[in-house]
Amino acid sequence: MAGSKESFASLLGLKETLRIQSEERAKAAAEEEKRKKERQAKAHEFENAMKKLGVKPVKLHNDVVHHEKAKPDPYPRQTKLDNEAVLTDSLSDHINADLYLDSDERLSYRAKNMAADIPKKLRAGTWSIKGSLDLHGYTSDEARALLSVFITEQMKAGHRAVRIIHGQGFGSFQKKPVLKERVPGWLIQKKEVLAFVEAPSFDGGAGALYVLLAPL
Repeated sequence: MAGSKESFASLLGLKETLRIQSEERAKAAAEEEKRKKERQAKAHEFENAMKKLGVKPVKLHNDVVHHEKAKPDPYPRQTKLDNEAVLTDSLSDHINADLYLDSDERLSYRAKNMAADIPKKLRAGTWSIKGSLDLHGYTSDEARALLSVFITEQMKAGHRAVRIIHGQGFGSFQKKPVLKERVPGWLIQKKEVLAFVEAPSFDGGAGALYVLLAPL
């Protein structure tokens, strides 16, 4: 009789273990499906951003997809902006942004020809923030390309001040703030950027930047 009870208890334990394992597999599958959909959405968003500049995929005989830049815009100044936006390889990942930043309690930068009080005015809201770019979830290469596209589009729209959200790296591989470290370096290399500062705490804080763009 005791043996029967032990066998029954073991059977119940096995069923419970199998139930838990089944639930864990279902949960893992659901999470993977969610991540897959998020990756597809990000890829679709990235492709749409590239299309705005006329960058379209060209399919070759070996089925490898390459991107070819559209013909230049007939307007010289606009052509220059578009060319700079798609030539993202010219933005180095190895710029030491610290060499160009102002001595401040928070991150700030201004171009050489800009007045010393520009970062303070930018942080205080002298220029209204008209556009925002969230780079969460993008790879470094995707973020670099989207940043150039975004700046070009904002200048076309006549916007002077924008917000760029690079995050603090909490969700990145090994918790390294890759974009937080690289975005300032990319911005410094763009002639269209006159200044940038760390956003106020209520608008992203250390995970975002306010950027002042040159007028078109």
